[in-house]
Amino acid sequence: MRVAWCIVQEHDLRLVILALLVALVGSAATIQLSGRIRSTRGYSRLGWVVLTAVGTGTMVWATHFVAMMAFRTRAPVVLDPVLTLVSLLAAITLAAPGLAIAVHRRRWAGLLGGGIVGIAISIMHYLGMTAYRVDGLVTWDGRYVAASVALSTLIAGAAFHVLRGRGVRSSVSAAGLLALAVAALHFTGMAAMSIAVLKLGDGLSDLTMTTLAVTTAVAAGIVVGCAAISALIDGHTRGESYRRLRRMALHDALTDLPNRMSFNEELERRFKVKGGYGCMAVAMLDLSRFKVVNDTYGHQAGDQVLMALAARLSANLQPGECVARLGGDEFAAVISYREPDDLTRFLARLRTAFDNPFVFDRFSASIGANIGVALAHHDGFDADALLAKADLAMYRAKAAHSPEPCFYDAQMDDAVRARRELVADLRNAIETRAFELHYQVQASLPTGEIKGYEALVRWNHPTRGMISPACFIPLAEESGEIVPLSIWILRQACVEAALWPNRHVVSVNLSPKHLGDPRLVETVRAALVESGLPAERLMLELTESAIIDDRQFALGQLQALKAMGIAIALDDFGTGYSSLDVLRSFPFDCIKLDASFVAEIDHDEQAVLILRSVATLGRTLNMAVLAEGVEQPSQLAIIAREGCSAVQGYIIGRPSPGLVDPEHVKRMMMLKPHTVDANAARARTHAKAL
Repeated sequence: MRVAWCIVQEHDLRLVILALLVALVGSAATIQLSGRIRSTRGYSRLGWVVLTAVGTGTMVWATHFVAMMAFRTRAPVVLDPVLTLVSLLAAITLAAPGLAIAVHRRRWAGLLGGGIVGIAISIMHYLGMTAYRVDGLVTWDGRYVAASVALSTLIAGAAFHVLRGRGVRSSVSAAGLLALAVAALHFTGMAAMSIAVLKLGDGLSDLTMTTLAVTTAVAAGIVVGCAAISALIDGHTRGESYRRLRRMALHDALTDLPNRMSFNEELERRFKVKGGYGCMAVAMLDLSRFKVVNDTYGHQAGDQVLMALAARLSANLQPGECVARLGGDEFAAVISYREPDDLTRFLARLRTAFDNPFVFDRFSASIGANIGVALAHHDGFDADALLAKADLAMYRAKAAHSPEPCFYDAQMDDAVRARRELVADLRNAIETRAFELHYQVQASLPTGEIKGYEALVRWNHPTRGMISPACFIPLAEESGEIVPLSIWILRQACVEAALWPNRHVVSVNLSPKHLGDPRLVETVRAALVESGLPAERLMLELTESAIIDDRQFALGQLQALKAMGIAIALDDFGTGYSSLDVLRSFPFDCIKLDASFVAEIDHDEQAVLILRSVATLGRTLNMAVLAEGVEQPSQLAIIAREGCSAVQGYIIGRPSPGLVDPEHVKRMMMLKPHTVDANAARARTHAKAL
């Protein structure tokens, strides 16, 4: 009642309302500025702490000053300007550490920091009261003084504690509590003061005090308003920067389409939508003939095509549809629809984007797309599953070279997935060196002496068991892993051959892609140096296709290898289309007749005549002729009769990790056709199956 009586009877209520308005507006600005402190770090945070302290101190001081001008007493009143200014500086200085602490994330930080701000308000008030000079005896009631300080400290602490919450409601509550802390301190403190008038006289007139109050309120409003506007501008700028950065993070920089992250978020959002469209489908698009544009006209031309394609796809979209660029030449689209015809029309519109060629100033390009489609809930119940199924369907369309969209089919696409998983396992096996080498013996005719061994790679998969090279070598070729695999085979074969107790030659197959590797010569040289294997004990085998792909470069590579002392063999002779021309272009050390050709010689007289011609050609060109795949004594007899210089096949030895007994090879070379019994025949049949 004493506080209420003081406000009503001893104050000009108009100026009281003005003081409360200053407190509310200033408190709201303080809360807004506190948000800037919380969102910054380093020197920026220090700057916002100082600016917020200026705004808070000015608000508290202005509220106090206006409320003091509202106070009415019969005694003359004057103000000490120095102490009045000191009270303002004290409020600013003491509020700064409290504001800095209040924005920390610890649970007690708001209470502690707000409490310090409350103490700053109290010190400012009672310091300001010393500047209020009145001709009378002033006495203070200690109970009200203590109550005012306690109210200010507790309510200000509660204000910044409430501010730890998020949202408008927390901010409004915090601003109201901070204004209440200032008002409670001032008016409770005024109730503590009693004045015994000593004389009546002229001091500050009511008009002067009112004018000072209004002027102070306006000045404080300008200061606090400028601080609040700074926070608004900074918040808007940060918001714009955040929105710009978010768009950059979620959109492709080249085409401005949503990127993979944005597309995944869109799919997740659509899965969570209740009601609305009943069905959803995802389409994966992989461009065909796009690499030709990059290789022919350069990557800048490829970028032009991608931007033009993105514009076409975007122009064809309708409500409920979205298209994104996932990376490279891979795009994805999603549609939410009600009727199956909607999906059909959507896919048709996607395809129309590729109907007309892309025409630019210096080139034109016609590209296509392989499209795979997966249906939500039917093929997958989340974004990752749906994208994976659509990707599998797209790879099937790509393998079939089909312009028509391929829908996911579990039975058909499981094989595609298994193949892709095998490629991943192959890549991991190369990294962990999970392969091993077996060696198949090569023997000289007619002496039966071991001539050398061919290194053959084997892969014992941890779950699938032994996988045939006929399965994983093509996979390595397609996936681009054949070069690292070939390098491992070369190095391992050299290391193991260097440890053999004899000086036999080791033959290593060279893939066409490895022959095209500019680092091949250095790789071979390093393998020989590291293993200590002499160059004359290494033979590299390659097929005609390896030379035909880039004839001049391939022949240059082979000449460099041969200059090192390495022997070169032409593998699978008899299966190509330009064998004689290849033999004329490069002096090979050995010609290896293909096993499919050798298999015909024991029942095809024409094949025997060709064999005789090749053997004669080899002797003429001073090249050894080795027959592969010899399994029958009858084949061995014909090959020996027609003048081949060496033989390789199951008849003299199957591929194995170890070396073959030379005496065993000689015995097998002496076999006649009629000596092959049933057990030997069964053994060969079993070996062929393996």
